[in-house]
This record gives sequence, C-alpha cells and structure tokens, in this order.
Amino acid sequence: MYITKLFYVSKTRMIIFRYVVLLFLMPLFTFSQEAELISFDLKDQFDRIYTDKDYKGSIFIVVGSDKGGSKYNPIWSAAIYNELKNESVNKQLKLAGIADLGSVPFFLKGFIKNKFPKEREKWVLMDWKGIFAKAYKFKSGMSNILIFDHDGRLVYQTTAKEMDDKKLVEIIQKIIAFK
Repeated sequence: MYITKLFYVSKTRMIIFRYVVLLFLMPLFTFSQEAELISFDLKDQFDRIYTDKDYKGSIFIVVGSDKGGSKYNPIWSAAIYNELKNESVNKQLKLAGIADLGSVPFFLKGFIKNKFPKEREKWVLMDWKGIFAKAYKFKSGMSNILIFDHDGRLVYQTTAKEMDDKKLVEIIQKIIAFK
C-alpha cells in the first residue's frame, strides 16, 4: 500500500512539474508580433498628431516601410485606394502611411523630415522610434501592409514590392469582407 501511495504522489508531482515547465516555456513559442493595434502617438511631417484612438472603429490600413521600401508605398496606397473608392466599405476605411525612422540618428531628424512631401494631402506618420516596425515585424526594403478591423485586431498582414495583381485582389477581398 505504501508503494502505491508513493507512486501516486510521484505521478502527481510529475504532472505539476510538466505544467510548470510549460508555463515557463510558453512565451518562447508564442508570437512576439502584436495581434492588435498598438497604442501610438505619432506626428506627420507637418507636426499634426495622430493616435491609435483616431483609427478605432474604422477599418485601418497601414502601408509602412523603411527608406528601402518607401518607393513601393505610394504604388500600394494608390492601388488600394483606387480599387476601393467606389465600394460601400470606403466610408469605413482609414489609410495611413508610416515611415519607419527608428534607425535615424537624432541629429538628422530635421534633415530627414524635410525630405518628405510638402503637399498636405501626402502626409506620412513619422515613426522615429520604430514602434510599428518592431511590433509588427516589418520587413526591410518592402512595403508592409497591415489591415486592422473595427476593433483594432490585426486581420491581415503582407509585404510587397512591385505591383502584384494577385496580392492586390487578396488585399481588396479581405477589406471588402467587412461590408
């Protein structure tokens, strides 16, 4: 009888040990990428402030990159806008360009800021700390396209360079699904 009781305690301890080990290892296996819209407070090149609260309740589309991918952002932003301008979902959309400037030295900020478009309708959020690139694992040298639903959940993420009609259709279908 004593041996059976000892075995039972040992089995219970083993189960507890496994759960404890799993609890400590779980963070290693979970994605470090955000699944929701991060809290942010960013300025555009005209010093207008935008926060995550400005985009809550909308379908929020982010097209962002570092300098290497910046040449692709206008292509993708324009393509997405043009495809959706006559769709009913258009009224629910908010689109923002984000410049990942996290690697720019502080003493070059003014110089870099002056390189952005001067037209007010071509505003870009200036991410000097690289919070979007870190949170959503932006790929360098590419447009990083993210779609957040009305509740701020990340529902789609992709990267792109040159125009790819198949990828554009995939993005548009994802957005239209919110009707």
